[in-house]
Amino acid sequence: MSLPSALSRRTLIRRDRWAITRRVRLCRAVACAWTVLASLAAVAACGAGVSRPRPVPVPVLSNYERNGTTIRRDCGYSSPLPGKPGWSLWLFCDTVVAGVRGGKTERLILGTDTAAAGPYRAGYAPSRLSEIPTPPTPLTLPGLGAPQPFLPGPQGSVLPGSTLPCAGPGAYPASWISGVAREPTADAASNLLISYDNYCVTGNADALTAEGFGLIEYDPARNRLSLPAVVFNSVPGLQLPPQQVLGSPVFTGDGYLYLFGFCQAGALSAGCGRGSVFLVRTAAQPAYWQDPLTYQYWTGGGWSPDEAAARTLMLAGHPFGISVGDYTADGHGLVMVEQTSLAGGFQVWQARSPVGPWRRLITGHVPCSGGAQRGTEGLCRAVIGHPELSTHGQLLISYFDPGNYHVDVSAYPWLSRDRQP
Repeated sequence: MSLPSALSRRTLIRRDRWAITRRVRLCRAVACAWTVLASLAAVAACGAGVSRPRPVPVPVLSNYERNGTTIRRDCGYSSPLPGKPGWSLWLFCDTVVAGVRGGKTERLILGTDTAAAGPYRAGYAPSRLSEIPTPPTPLTLPGLGAPQPFLPGPQGSVLPGSTLPCAGPGAYPASWISGVAREPTADAASNLLISYDNYCVTGNADALTAEGFGLIEYDPARNRLSLPAVVFNSVPGLQLPPQQVLGSPVFTGDGYLYLFGFCQAGALSAGCGRGSVFLVRTAAQPAYWQDPLTYQYWTGGGWSPDEAAARTLMLAGHPFGISVGDYTADGHGLVMVEQTSLAGGFQVWQARSPVGPWRRLITGHVPCSGGAQRGTEGLCRAVIGHPELSTHGQLLISYFDPGNYHVDVSAYPWLSRDRQP
């Protein structure tokens, strides 16, 4: 569960365009060799000047990839599958499918994301996911099929500063998943609640306009999606306020659904300042979370129905993306993974309740390898935590590595400190 920044998305789409014209070079030999996290290197002690072994990256693989086809995709959110113990659902962002011969792009899935499901084990990266066909196509698990579009595309997106449809050269509408959580119910076969944000992509990804936030329910047993519930819509042609560009749905058992948003330091939007993380809640029932009038915003001392009254959860935050999840089963309560740079920097926060106080546990960098672009900024991205993969001793984080155009996973000891600037 996470909320990638618009800047991270812009970098992704630019590189997707680059991938259409160049070969996708995924090191499958290395990927197939690293199928478990048992040999992950621990982060060394926190003293300044002490050398630290790099965490070992392990790719998240599907059966379609293991049969010889390369898949390049960005972020990965995950959740255990209700009614199917030991299995999890993975929701991936924009996806490139490349052929075996020469790595040429065969299919580019933009704006609707893709999904896969398969067995998982805490402490290990999943390596046998089955690609899920577009709902409501019947599931065959395990399966060897290719990635397919998952969400329906957004309706009514318009070009920025106008009322014209989001279309034309270098423009398209996109629904991008921003998190997933199991709905609270006594039924073992409950649904999953997926959050997403709608954008109009223009200028060949030079501009991204957030236009809507919505929720959609997923029934994994029947591979069915509910009708999308667009909760917040922007004024046509304008940006949606950052307090309403939400993700990381969390149910804490107190009768509320909590969602998180953010804006980067130095952003022009009201309330951003040095960088802000926003908290929003509504009652944990569909009739409420589909109604924008039921949402309340954390003000620092209480709740308000006015988004302009929202205040940041953490004074020390400077996010490029956030991922919040419930790690109670691992003994760590609520945990937020905050991406602090577009070079893969992150810090981890912990709290007993969504309103905090939030205490910083870990800072570090994911071990991205070199990509095709020069420099480091803009390479590593989509840094997302995974409660079901984590253990009492290790936090497992996934991220996009531009060196192999893939989602990889690395592990970090809880309560460690990396004092790199």
